Amino acid sequence: MTDYRMDRTLTLGTVTLTVADLERSVRYYTHVAGFRLLDRRTRRARLGVRGRVLVDLREVAGAAAPPSSGPGLSHFAPLVPARADVARFARRHLDAGLDVDPRDHVVSQSCYVTDPDGHTIEVTWACPRERWQWTDEGLPVVVSTPIAVQDLLDEPGASTPAHLPAGTRMGHVQLKATDAALTRTQPFYRDLLGLEIYARLGDGFIGVGVSDHRSLLVLTDRFSPRGGTPAGTDTTRLTRVDLLLTAPAAIEALAERLTAAGHPHQHTATGLTTHDPSGNPLRFSVHGAA
Repeated sequence: MTDYRMDRTLTLGTVTLTVADLERSVRYYTHVAGFRLLDRRTRRARLGVRGRVLVDLREVAGAAAPPSSGPGLSHFAPLVPARADVARFARRHLDAGLDVDPRDHVVSQSCYVTDPDGHTIEVTWACPRERWQWTDEGLPVVVSTPIAVQDLLDEPGASTPAHLPAGTRMGHVQLKATDAALTRTQPFYRDLLGLEIYARLGDGFIGVGVSDHRSLLVLTDRFSPRGGTPAGTDTTRLTRVDLLLTAPAAIEALAERLTAAGHPHQHTATGLTTHDPSGNPLRFSVHGAA
């Protein structure tokens, strides 16, 4: 069991969130954020780019904001092909009179915004590998330096109206952990799930993934290092992060791993659902499974 590693085909799928007013959210995501409406049902809408759902919104009418110190979503980060895509995303928000927060992370450049329910979106572009810097541990340097808004808007193509491009995929999801110094979180993701640590900032921030020094999930305790109140069912909250694998055998191996460790999970014909030590919900399934 000590040699277990998560299957390297693991990728991120959809992030599922609750919202207080679905019509308001759909207007924001389509008219401002540049997502496409892919499927609309009663009290539910799925949005993303052609051929890929990025966010699944479920309406809980009148839902209140969750406790800021509890576990849940810090942000989700669609990864776009070009810096101009980040610039266009920023311009659409500025044109709508909304705030933007552009950041340089060395490994990427991003623009952070907040949707009408307080969910944070980070549209991000991966910088060329030759620009990366490395720590003494051999991990990519993680920083967060402000980018001047005008510098971003001066990017060629920034003024060309466009949706998020078809090549957009989910780059990473950052989750809020409630254990100080990630004393339970790190062993869960690294030792139990078999993910590699590809980023570290102090003892309260790690990024984990499966290959290429790219983090799929980022965990931080900066919101609630002394524990926190979980979000209630009547709040706008994260209800699921989907993680996708290419073979049923990888799901079976993970189920055996969790069973042996006595970690609670639900394993069905369509996938495996579990929670991390802070209660963040994760669902592993095979590409194309219901």
